[in-house]
Amino acid sequence: MRAKTYNIRTAGQANIPVLGLGTWQSTGQDCIDVVSQGLKMGYEHIDTAQAYDNEVEVGKGIKQSGVARDTFFLTTKIFPDDMKFEPEKLIAAAKRSLENLDTDYVDLLLLHWPDDRVPLSQTIPALCELQKQGLTRNIGVSNFNIANIIEAEKYADVPIVVNQVEFHPFIKQNTLQTFLNNHHILLEAYSPLARGDVFDNDIIKEIAHNHKVTPAQISLAWILSDKLRIAIPKTANPDHLQGNLDAINVQLSSDEIEKISSLAHADGRKIKHPDYSPKWDD
Repeated sequence: MRAKTYNIRTAGQANIPVLGLGTWQSTGQDCIDVVSQGLKMGYEHIDTAQAYDNEVEVGKGIKQSGVARDTFFLTTKIFPDDMKFEPEKLIAAAKRSLENLDTDYVDLLLLHWPDDRVPLSQTIPALCELQKQGLTRNIGVSNFNIANIIEAEKYADVPIVVNQVEFHPFIKQNTLQTFLNNHHILLEAYSPLARGDVFDNDIIKEIAHNHKVTPAQISLAWILSDKLRIAIPKTANPDHLQGNLDAINVQLSSDEIEKISSLAHADGRKIKHPDYSPKWDD
């Protein structure tokens, strides 16, 4: 039986489980199986995106799990690409995602990237309309800098509840984090294990050894030590699912949190971002 194990983060009307299962680069039957197993194991938050080209597999994994749709939180993202969305195109794209996922609604719908070719004056009102129509319960953004969010909020008449960005111990996001806190927007961390780099860091390894857990669990526990953050680690290996889930129960001391926080540096990004990426905040 699935056990309710999650803490919740709240923004706007959204109650979001603090740790989700990311599905980037998860494909085919492996994606179906890891989503199904994750839900049966107790994950209550699944994250996907149109750009991952796996929404159909995520939907099949949900169905295979037998877990009721209203017992977990589902997120997907719409990618701007070259579509230059008019509002009608964004709404049509969202409906395609729901069809792919075989669901009537998602709990959170994000704009995957800001893009100067795609005016926020068009996309944000369309995103809000999708919430009003009940196709998504909440809206948010991904890979937005502070200037992007300020502009987006001009056009939003429902709360923007999440900004999903690259975040891990080696990246500086203090300025963005402070802004999000002040605007009641949660920071949702993708690539929370820094593409595996946390496994090779001596400080993280020492803290992990002291707690008798893995470096991955320490990185996730550090992220979740801030009550205004969420993490969505991805794994293609079902054996790692429980370990990531157990990170919720790891309690770090203030000294340990400070040591891990000191690892951040200016060139700490691990993900190659598209040419139209915004200028990142220091």
